[in-house]
Amino acid sequence: MSTTTERSATPRVITTDVLIVGSGMGGSTLAYALKDGAEDVLVVERGERLPREPENSSAEDVHLRGRYKNAEQWYNGVTGEGFNPGVYYWVGGNTKLYGACLPRFRASDFQETRHRDGVSPAWPFSYNELEKHYVRAEELFAVRGRVGEDPTEPAHSTQYPFAALEHEPVIEELAASFADQGLRPFHMATGLNVLTTEERCACAGCDGAPCETGAKSDAENCALDPALASPRVSLLTGTVVTRLEISPDGKRVVAVRAEQDGEPVTIVAKKYVLSAGAVNSAALLLRSTSPDYPD
Repeated sequence: MSTTTERSATPRVITTDVLIVGSGMGGSTLAYALKDGAEDVLVVERGERLPREPENSSAEDVHLRGRYKNAEQWYNGVTGEGFNPGVYYWVGGNTKLYGACLPRFRASDFQETRHRDGVSPAWPFSYNELEKHYVRAEELFAVRGRVGEDPTEPAHSTQYPFAALEHEPVIEELAASFADQGLRPFHMATGLNVLTTEERCACAGCDGAPCETGAKSDAENCALDPALASPRVSLLTGTVVTRLEISPDGKRVVAVRAEQDGEPVTIVAKKYVLSAGAVNSAALLLRSTSPDYPD
């Protein structure tokens, strides 16, 4: 990757081979997959590194005071009413505050599904085609689970890479009660590297909160930081991508416009990956229309 700085009104220009917009589960995992290749990879993240600090484990700080909420206000498209979304802008994306639950999609999730409000079309590939990639992802994120307990779980070609976490005593009693009633309780597939009672107590608050110990399998810990160990991969934080620039024929993205600390930045790449989350990826595409290409 090379960087050129202009001393005029022209924005700073950064060039790279592959640009990944977003450092969450998708963007960071892709960066990891490309780290040993021949191309330079730049991951752009609008947030910064989330600090490890005692407040990570404070339910009051996390859930009541919203210490780590840093997303802008969103608005209801019908009423115009504003609300605070459940998304976070940090290196690692929403995985910094997720519950470390990592189940696979069911085979039916990839098929056409009819809902009351319409039809959800089938994916362009099936679960069986994706299964080998689930195996690799579960290895990368050190997933703990037990195949065969959940009757709705799709077929696995291998066992989980690590044994399931045992239920805590109260949950074990609940699971036994369910089983006595003919139900099928199971151990959730999780990304949490805690084995001893002391380790589990230290991570008791990281469900829906940052993990102060680093034991939770988030995108930063498991994928992005190992990727950044490669000289091919770089990270640019505090940078908001505002627009995709399209070629005159409308068939290619030729650059992205961004802002870093209020200053304009242009990033030019050979390949562009948009991995900014379901809403923000869509919003960026909508901001990138033009009179020639309104769709």
